[in-house]
Amino acid sequence: MYLLTQDNAVIKFPYTLEELRADNPLTSFPLDMSAEELAGWGVFAVEVFNPPSFSESTESIEAMEPTFADGKWVREWRVVPADAEEVERRTSAKALMVRAERNNYLANSDYTQLPDFPSSPELKAALTQFRQELRDLPQQPGFPWDVTWPSFE
Repeated sequence: MYLLTQDNAVIKFPYTLEELRADNPLTSFPLDMSAEELAGWGVFAVEVFNPPSFSESTESIEAMEPTFADGKWVREWRVVPADAEEVERRTSAKALMVRAERNNYLANSDYTQLPDFPSSPELKAALTQFRQELRDLPQQPGFPWDVTWPSFE
């Protein structure tokens, strides 16, 4: 990822090498350009840090504009509170995903409830309990963000 500068001010970010070539059609550029060659055109690589961890249920991350620090251009992130509308949208989406996964577990175990499924009474009871716990997932206090999945052993 690059940026274009003029007089140490960012003109365009992000900026690509294809854009450099298009902006200068009468110039023949080498296929691979060194950092020094790019700097001659006011183009600099931007080091992008991985986004920080954040609570998806209540926070958002925002990419900050690139800054020049310690001799290089860097782009960092900041964690900000998510607005109520975004929290509701995410919660609804997460609930749909959890329910879909739960429904998949139920569908994949439907055959165990058929009368001709070979099982002992203990196994049948354990499977019935497991499936009921799956159906009860949405009633858990932390749903959909903090779900304790039942296990079947």
